[in-house]
Amino acid sequence: MKLFGTIILAGLVSMLVGGVATLVLSALAACVSGACGLGDTQQLALMPFYALLGMGVFGVAATRSRWREAMFYSVRLLLLIPVVLIIVGLAADASPGAEKKFVLTKALQLALPFWAVVVSLWWMVRRFLSGREKAAA
Repeated sequence: MKLFGTIILAGLVSMLVGGVATLVLSALAACVSGACGLGDTQQLALMPFYALLGMGVFGVAATRSRWREAMFYSVRLLLLIPVVLIIVGLAADASPGAEKKFVLTKALQLALPFWAVVVSLWWMVRRFLSGREKAAA
């Protein structure tokens, strides 16, 4: 039951970390369109979904008997999702006759908060599991 509470608390904290990362990135990046504020709102609205995805994946990984390995593979998988999407976007832009729609800076503005949520959630759950393992030993 403590694991469940820890995952929920870590999800809430990681949502805040992702929100702060979104606001910092939007303040640092130059506005190139008229709807900059709407894009930031959309990114902030995605934070609960990022946290729920991470909570589900890390919750399943934490219940395994070999949780260290499962957590390692889970964080790698979650961190690779935006990388694959960025590569696919670059490849679609590079195809002949394609209209240039993909913007790398916008893709990184979407990927960095996701990475912040995933890494902070992974760190908090891993720290709880390590402490529980030390207490049991």
